[in-house]
Amino acid sequence: MRELAIEIGIRVLLFGVFVFTEFLDPFQRVIQPEEIWLYKNPLVQSDNIPTRLMFLHFQALALPPSTWLGSCTASPRAAGARAGGSVQPSCLSTVP
Repeated sequence: MRELAIEIGIRVLLFGVFVFTEFLDPFQRVIQPEEIWLYKNPLVQSDNIPTRLMFLHFQALALPPSTWLGSCTASPRAAGARAGGSVQPSCLSTVP
């Protein structure tokens, strides 16, 4: 019960900070003369962003489990288990 009260208190405090900062005047940034050259560079129209590398981990997860969990699976009859029973995998780092 104490953890719930702490959680609610933190959430109310964060909501109060949000409401307070939401109604403040907007911040106006002053650009200094020595950094104006950063904003004078023209925008590049032909950006080459390699999207293949961005989605590489999704492709790895899309592989069938037999290719990356093949060494961690256990047969239903391993260690004297009954047929039809559930057997934990032999690899501890995997989730059954």
